[in-house]
Amino acid sequence: MLLGLFTNVNDILSGQHLFLQDFIFGPIFIAISYSIVKNIADKYYKGTVNHTYLMYAYYVKIASTILFTLIFAFYYKGGDTFAYQINVLQLRDLLPNDLAATYNIMFRPKSFEAQYVIRDYMLSGGTYMTDNSTRLVIVFGFFVSFLCFNSFLFLSLVCSMLALIGCWKLYRAFSELYPHLHKEMAISCLFIPSVCFWSSGFLKDPICLGALGLFTYASYDLFIKRRAVVANILIIIFMVYVIMNIKVYIILAYFPAVVFWIFSRYRYTIKSNFIRVVIGPLLVVIGVGLAVFVLLQIGQAAKRYSFESMMRTAQDTQNWLVYSSKMQGGSFYTLGNIDYSVAGMIKIFPKAVNVSLFRPYIWEARKPILIIASIEGMVTFFFTIRLLFKAGLFNFFKLIIANPEVQFCLIFSIIFAFAVGFTSFNFGALARYKIPFMPFYYIALFILADAQKKSVAVEVRK
Repeated sequence: MLLGLFTNVNDILSGQHLFLQDFIFGPIFIAISYSIVKNIADKYYKGTVNHTYLMYAYYVKIASTILFTLIFAFYYKGGDTFAYQINVLQLRDLLPNDLAATYNIMFRPKSFEAQYVIRDYMLSGGTYMTDNSTRLVIVFGFFVSFLCFNSFLFLSLVCSMLALIGCWKLYRAFSELYPHLHKEMAISCLFIPSVCFWSSGFLKDPICLGALGLFTYASYDLFIKRRAVVANILIIIFMVYVIMNIKVYIILAYFPAVVFWIFSRYRYTIKSNFIRVVIGPLLVVIGVGLAVFVLLQIGQAAKRYSFESMMRTAQDTQNWLVYSSKMQGGSFYTLGNIDYSVAGMIKIFPKAVNVSLFRPYIWEARKPILIIASIEGMVTFFFTIRLLFKAGLFNFFKLIIANPEVQFCLIFSIIFAFAVGFTSFNFGALARYKIPFMPFYYIALFILADAQKKSVAVEVRK
């Protein structure tokens, strides 16, 4: 099929996903973004390893975005990412004909004025615009589309750069805390294959990953480095708003961990051993209490994420994913019979965490694209078990208790691993949904491995 100049909804629905403007504006964006990244690297990091890491991270991100675009255009031949693009095009088409309707659809989708237009005009009866999380991604794409004549590759590259900014900020925070582990931090934050791939398209995931990285760095800069108070508070507020409105469950898993981290860090700044021992449990209680309070406030603001609602949603989602995967020959998994109660959740917890961290096993990768995910799972399993055996079970938990960054990363990783493992029930979806916690889990592993080596060295000297 010949490439059309302008992206057209009907062409996308009929199977054409790339157009001439993708091959015009994609390279333009790459040239401009390369110039910006190179200037930043030369200005702030020249002569350091960070210069190399930043440039290689940029190259990997561009390559990942191109690969993502080609795979979704010619292998999957569709998906949410193109549904977002169609909605953007429909809004662009509607804009010159009915400005008020366009505004209402984007910013007042539940209003009476918007309902009939959404239902009759937008893709899938407007389901993407009535859902707040997908609507925000589409509205973002709508404004960006004016820069690129609706180029899908351009939109994907913009989202990819947002993810790269967040991942780079995450790397900067932990490489400043552990400068001797700069290589390990770079691997964790910038070069995990599945994270690079699934944060490289016009989707929710790269936006949320970018926001999470910025949130983490702003928290580190504000509470640990104690710099730029006003700017960091504003960044945190905005990042919380973005994540809450796109994927609120990320915040539900992240807040307890980051609050615990901050309070644990403050404990380590106390010079007196006596006061530190006395005040330590108090700080933990305050941190946990504050985390619970924040979660309750978030739960009130988003009632659909109450425990009962989440269980109903999880059950419905699981039933649908298993059914659709069976019908389409997809790579689904089950956790056995599930009791949707608190006791049942506790019982199923290890299985859900295991599936997120280590599966699909190599024999469960029924599609070529899942082979990389299965190899990652094996690598993660190997590093985890190797560290556990080297340290010993007792010393392993002792090392965790001794390090606030490890506690932070593992609390978030384990909570989030349970959440996505329990609700995905499809290996393809799981590979995408789990990317927010993967950098944190590897950061924890590398810090623990370093601490274990140091403890062995101390024992040898004794």
